[in-house]
Amino acid sequence: MDRKQFGKLVAALRKEQYDENGDRCTQSKLAAWAQELDPTSPLNEIIIGKIERGERTILDEQTLLNLADALKLTVGERRVFFMLATGLDHPQIYPTEVASADLLAPVLEMLAEIRLPALLLDRYLDVIAVNGLLLKLYHLSQIELAQQLNHKGGTNLLDFIFSEAFAPMRTAMPPQVWHRFAVGNIIYFRRMTMPYRMTPYFAKLLAHLRKNHEFRWFWEQVFYEDKLYFVGGELFQMGPALGGRLRFLTTPLITHTPFGNLEILTHIPRDEATAVSFHEMSKEVPAQVYQFGAWPEKMWG
Repeated sequence: MDRKQFGKLVAALRKEQYDENGDRCTQSKLAAWAQELDPTSPLNEIIIGKIERGERTILDEQTLLNLADALKLTVGERRVFFMLATGLDHPQIYPTEVASADLLAPVLEMLAEIRLPALLLDRYLDVIAVNGLLLKLYHLSQIELAQQLNHKGGTNLLDFIFSEAFAPMRTAMPPQVWHRFAVGNIIYFRRMTMPYRMTPYFAKLLAHLRKNHEFRWFWEQVFYEDKLYFVGGELFQMGPALGGRLRFLTTPLITHTPFGNLEILTHIPRDEATAVSFHEMSKEVPAQVYQFGAWPEKMWG
């Protein structure tokens, strides 16, 4: 990511912040926040303006740390932010002349062969494909899921999680589990999308997601969570409280590509009863994959 692109990213991250009056954060306000957090910070309105315009080519450690703090980045976001500040991005780190279809094909094959519920996500957490076991776990048919995904923003995992279609699964979770589930996915979303927050597609996606008041609440809630220690693999529970509850975690299998990561999010059982339940489910469901989203091209609507 060159300095002009990095500057656009900083500007986009700044505009995601709101001050105490509910107004979008200005360059002046961001500089004030940086000074409040660190009185020795070199950041001021002029320097922030130069960074956002791509005119400041040298970004020292103190400047980057102060920016990350003032922008309230989570740990996952900070790691990506600092990497992008080096000037490198996926095309430089993962060079390849392989066609995107040839990159996607083996990932879809792996998804089909996994005998646990799993789904494939792209750099925006848009759902590219799911396997049959995931449909079985969430009591969804291919047609029902296709209908849910067939609208603007509908292929996005966060859009689905905060939709009415997910309500039955949410009611199967204890309140504290739902809270951690929602927060964990928001943190995951923020980290994955960090290199693309200045793109027109992300701007439209975020505007769409923010129309949901629960998404807005959790988007802000991550700042008050123990986010510094969140590494994924949160324990989830589904099912009746008195028995039959499924206990599992989700963990990504990552394929690095020049077009951003492809991540297979797999549901891993956390106890013997869940492992047995998943095994019995796998005997009923063939190894099959259902592709819903396009990749890597992204168009809104």
